[in-house]
Amino acid sequence: MLNSYTMTDHPYRYAAERIIRAFGIDVSNACFPIHEAVYKDIKLPKDGESKKEYCIRLYDRLSSITGIKLPWGSFTGVRPIKYIRDNRDIISDYRIAQDRLALADEIIAVQDKVLPVDKKRFSLYAGIPFCPSRCRYCSFVSESVIKSWRLIPRYTELIIKELKILAEYAAANELFLETIYVGGGTPTCLPSEHFQRLLLTVSDCFNLSGVKEYTIEAGRPETLTDDMLSIMKKAGATRISVNPQSMNDSVLKKIGRGHTSADTVSAFNAAVKTGFSSVNMDLIAGLPGENEEMFIDGINRITELSPDNITVHSLAHKKGTERIESGCSVELTQTAYDILKLRGYHPYYLYRLRESRGDNIGYTRDLSKMCLYNIYMMDESSTVLAAGCGGATRIFDKYGKMKKHYNFKYPYEYIERFDEVICKLDEGCGI
Repeated sequence: MLNSYTMTDHPYRYAAERIIRAFGIDVSNACFPIHEAVYKDIKLPKDGESKKEYCIRLYDRLSSITGIKLPWGSFTGVRPIKYIRDNRDIISDYRIAQDRLALADEIIAVQDKVLPVDKKRFSLYAGIPFCPSRCRYCSFVSESVIKSWRLIPRYTELIIKELKILAEYAAANELFLETIYVGGGTPTCLPSEHFQRLLLTVSDCFNLSGVKEYTIEAGRPETLTDDMLSIMKKAGATRISVNPQSMNDSVLKKIGRGHTSADTVSAFNAAVKTGFSSVNMDLIAGLPGENEEMFIDGINRITELSPDNITVHSLAHKKGTERIESGCSVELTQTAYDILKLRGYHPYYLYRLRESRGDNIGYTRDLSKMCLYNIYMMDESSTVLAAGCGGATRIFDKYGKMKKHYNFKYPYEYIERFDEVICKLDEGCGI
């Protein structure tokens, strides 16, 4: 029997919702009735009870009712590594499992080699929100080039304009460029003339002499033509991603990918032959139709190629995605960890999605080739200048306080309201 009580006016509503969802209890965005056993004695915080204390009490109640102990306990944030690093003295209160704490310590020990970052050094991000097609599981704000081809020329003009503004700001404030990340979407699905213009703008407007890492998210293997590889290499890119997501052709077809596992191998070999100093490959745990045996086979086939980085994502059902049946990503990501550790890969960054019980973990077989940009983004302690859709600019004022500016998510918004993008930069970040 459901009680009519809802949490619409609950002071810690969103934090409570995240914990409730983590236990697999479905809730609506507006309000949700909860089974009496779940909300009994936890409707409202006790007098003087902090959000942290309330969430721990809520977690304990749900854990007692369901018999489930979540790997990260009552912690539901995206960046557990950063939080544990900064709050080690209180982290035991969150009921985090010992194996997760051990993993966090392992990653922190690696990241301490490159953190903290000088605030005068910055990362540059350029967002390209287009893909050859939209995968069924995708929650990123990206458009199929077939659907939105007409937007690409204007979008290219505007992101180039924004990049030039950011370059002027960097020069005026004597900032030193350390890492570059061209992401999306799939930047390599752009027509070659637009893609080349974008990369030439970066090299012409920014000083690349101190760049340690230049990543391009070339995720779709079918987009990695010889022409695209040559353009990236000539522009100075040092690191690219060739992302199979799965090495099973039937699974790839089911999720809407336009390539085969053979295409992945060919693209990877072509990238290595072109001479990129680091190549990343992504896999997703929990894809529909892929059981544990198939997933392990995919890991084995990927490690045979010996990429510098492997990132294992846990499938998450987020708003705006098609809900598809999937395997248990928690167990699969642990399986991936066990196998990759045996193969000489080290976990070096981790983030979580609130809609997933599993973790997203980046691995490297060479600590000198771990992705610095990913570490900096997850740590939120470095300056970032971001152009294009979904870009998140972070700068620090003279008191060390971070200011953030977020660009519009959708390409039509970015194009139609570009004046607001520039105004927000000026008003919000002083650019």
